Amino acid sequence: MNSKFTIMKNTLFLLFILTIMNVNAQNDEIFGNNPAEPDAQSSNYLQTAGSKSFEVSFNPGNVFATGGDAFSLINGAVKYRSFSTAQKAFRIGFNVNFLSDTEIYKHENTDLDQKELKKYKSIYGLTLMPGTEKHFAVSDRISPYIGIQGLIGYKHTSYIKEYQDGDNIETQEYINVNPDTQSDGTGAGAGYFSIGAGIFTGVDYYFVKRFYVGIELGIGLQYYSLLNSTFTDSGNGDFDYDHNNGHRIQLAPGLTTGNIRLGWTF
Repeated sequence: MNSKFTIMKNTLFLLFILTIMNVNAQNDEIFGNNPAEPDAQSSNYLQTAGSKSFEVSFNPGNVFATGGDAFSLINGAVKYRSFSTAQKAFRIGFNVNFLSDTEIYKHENTDLDQKELKKYKSIYGLTLMPGTEKHFAVSDRISPYIGIQGLIGYKHTSYIKEYQDGDNIETQEYINVNPDTQSDGTGAGAGYFSIGAGIFTGVDYYFVKRFYVGIELGIGLQYYSLLNSTFTDSGNGDFDYDHNNGHRIQLAPGLTTGNIRLGWTF
């Protein structure tokens, strides 16, 4: 059932893109590409030397998803490009991780001498991805490219849970603890510092002047230096710890993308 629904969502999104392209093809005069004026072909559709662009990427599978975020600064990316020539561009993309959540998991009950207890979770981080692109002349509207990029990122997490000990409210605090390593599932994820590098290829299609839709695929390697995990209990320090998590290297998820991109060139 889920697979059929996913196929339907992606099919509808593809039909939406094809409809835009078809309307654009039938309205060339509206969008500045008048066949009756060969010299006025869309020379200003594509980027030129000195052009800048700004774009966001999103997962088309989330467009129709209930509760899904189609545009996301966490799983997607925001990207800025500066063209030194029509074929060469410097780019920098960034992802932002931010979450601050407070949950009351036990309300005050004076009859049972129980106080209000809360859980706190926070995640913050930033990933920067500088790189260069080489574009190729194909048509007045289509601009394929290849390139290389680097990655540098940081993420910090914390999870705090209150509990009642007599008349006192004590706290248990987990810092940079991966929930997969905890039998009770506590923690907000592992913290890390990371660097990486990769290659990519993509294409931009300018459906109206200065606005484009595109897709990009890439792959790379990413090195993680995992931040120490710590646990402290204000009511009982017997089980406090400070654990060195080491490091790992893997195919870089931050450099491997398949999202749809929407951008504006100015």
